[in-house]
Amino acid sequence: MYEESLRKVLDNNASLQETWSPEKHVADEMAKTPPRYTFDIRNFAERPFQFRENLLQQYSSRMKVAEISMPQGLHVMHAELDSTSDGYICIDSAVPYIQFFFALNSDRHYYVDGKSLGKLMPGQAQAFLFCAEEVVGIWHRRPEDRFVEVNISLTAFEAYLPQHDPLRPTLRNMLDRGRSGALLTQPLLISVQQKQILRDMVGQVVADELMELFCAAKLMELLARTLDQYRLQVIPPAYTADLSGEMKNRMAQAKRILEIRMSDPPSLAELATVLGTNENYLKKYFKMCYQTTIYGYLTKFRMQKARDLLQKGEKPINEISRFLGYNNPAHFSASFKKHFGVMPKLIQRSAKGQ
Repeated sequence: MYEESLRKVLDNNASLQETWSPEKHVADEMAKTPPRYTFDIRNFAERPFQFRENLLQQYSSRMKVAEISMPQGLHVMHAELDSTSDGYICIDSAVPYIQFFFALNSDRHYYVDGKSLGKLMPGQAQAFLFCAEEVVGIWHRRPEDRFVEVNISLTAFEAYLPQHDPLRPTLRNMLDRGRSGALLTQPLLISVQQKQILRDMVGQVVADELMELFCAAKLMELLARTLDQYRLQVIPPAYTADLSGEMKNRMAQAKRILEIRMSDPPSLAELATVLGTNENYLKKYFKMCYQTTIYGYLTKFRMQKARDLLQKGEKPINEISRFLGYNNPAHFSASFKKHFGVMPKLIQRSAKGQ
């Protein structure tokens, strides 16, 4: 019989009964010895720096693990899983902590009390707050399954987070309610730079006595790039203190026009004429409102639409390219890679489970 926490997941998500199915002998073994453990981020704050590699074998699977722990309350685990079956894990959080999960060639779906915290497909990343409650994570068997967990104490994370970062009120609100959840409003696509940092961290590319310094620097770079990517993908709050109500409305109208005419956007001169202003004022006040240029906003909006369509896996890339207003699919692919760090075909393949 499954653990009660897993049973709630399956009862509340009937579709999972069909799409998630561990092999019988694996399910029987997991029922006898549930994959449950208590994670206490405080343990790493009390230890010196450590880098170790290990091979774990259980539930008819093998997992090659590289672990890094740092005295600031940081823990990194790079895992390569070789399994013949879908699986799950139950995590008891001793104290609240932050986990950045990078699903390199893996997937992961976290639940608390049967309710979803967020789902990650291969090539995606997300940050979660895990409070002192049981979290269930499930995954599907995939060839060459690889993922990275970066676990951070609240003290360390809040020390690194800029004072006025928009994630601060989100985190504080979740902590006040004492509930686990996804910190980012949407998963991020793992960029080429992030993949390289993750490879470097477990690649032992410097002398042993310099590994602590090297890993600390790489981890800070990884967090900075991830948080910066999130800022780029999410429209920042408008700064409109110095704008009249009339000008705010005009800029909001400009944004709506760009979204509606995404596939055939107006020129700056045409847009300014429609709004009853001139090009210089349009460019100046649009950037004040949305902290990006008109072209930058249009590109961001197109790329977000493209990602959503690719993840649905229903339309070919050529059709998505035309829908977004790109005459040349190659130009679209280049723009998508520049924005997200990966080619659109990889997102489409992941969505189809390839």
